[in-house]
Amino acid sequence: MSLEYLKISNFRNLVTVELAPILSGFNFICGDNGSGKTSLLEAIYYLGLGRSFRTSSATHIVNHRMDTFLLTGQVNYTDNSYPIGMERHREGALKIRIHGKEAKSVAELAQYLPVRLINSSCYLLLEGGPAFRRYYLDWGLFYYADTFFQLWKQFNRALKQRNNLLQARCTKAEIDAWSNELIVYAAGIEMLRREYIKDLLPYLKEMIVKLVPMGPVEINYYQGWDEAQPYELVLALTMGQDMRLGRTQNGPHRADLRLNIQGIPIKDVLSRGQQKLFVCAMIVAQGALLVAQKKRRPIYLVDDLPSELDVASRSKLITLLSEQNAQIFVTAIESDKAQAFAAQPGLATKMFHVKHGQITNMLI
Repeated sequence: MSLEYLKISNFRNLVTVELAPILSGFNFICGDNGSGKTSLLEAIYYLGLGRSFRTSSATHIVNHRMDTFLLTGQVNYTDNSYPIGMERHREGALKIRIHGKEAKSVAELAQYLPVRLINSSCYLLLEGGPAFRRYYLDWGLFYYADTFFQLWKQFNRALKQRNNLLQARCTKAEIDAWSNELIVYAAGIEMLRREYIKDLLPYLKEMIVKLVPMGPVEINYYQGWDEAQPYELVLALTMGQDMRLGRTQNGPHRADLRLNIQGIPIKDVLSRGQQKLFVCAMIVAQGALLVAQKKRRPIYLVDDLPSELDVASRSKLITLLSEQNAQIFVTAIESDKAQAFAAQPGLATKMFHVKHGQITNMLI
């Protein structure tokens, strides 16, 4: 998948922006701090996922002089071209259109525009809590298995209901009704996650070797409860404690991906720059699997390429991304450094300059 055309209206300081990026290769976005480079990536991210990677409030995204922002694009999807669009009101109302028809959910839009972000916060995939690694797995599963998203929604609905009953100190019989639903949906999620990890591992190991050569990495999946016991038994044994706490302590919502070297967590072994490369390997591995199994390429958004990476590391990352034959958007402050990368033989590139919210093409 790739964006053939993008129009942004009233998104932060991007009042009226039109962009025709290169479909397979690097789109370098240059400009001073505060010019709107990151906002451009944020707009693409928002168009793909219906949310920002910088804030949870639409109030901060809509241009201060306006009530709504509008994002429209033309997406190349399975060799066909589809118009997509999103309008969001400052108060939160969201409208989505795909190929001229109103979409019911952001999930429909996400199918057309899978985006992966690499930025200064991506190290949280290693240093942050399990929720970051669950999101990593579940992003991949959304595209990997058609049944996953529905299972995930059903599980979370049952989990919410069970937690409400736990907090209300309802009877065991009432709680058990929702526990039984959790058990069914948990089994489906667990099976899909393990299948996904099994298929992902060869790609992950390959990308790690290319970006961060090191000793054998131990990758272990924790399902969210004691693997020696069936989930139904765990829920029964912890019912009393769950009622005291008012929440379900065990289940797929507590799963984690544990990454170690010789028993030591990766985050305690690698430098910050190495962590960033390791996370990039994890993200690109997901993209490679998506291509291999679904013939679909994600769009990579790389915000502030030089951050925490030396010249050699940046070159490694650029080379690895170029091998994916995907559409890539990269921001950088120094246009001369971006031009140096763009001039590398064999790289398909296009350069844009952002100034005061306006974007113009640059000659390489």
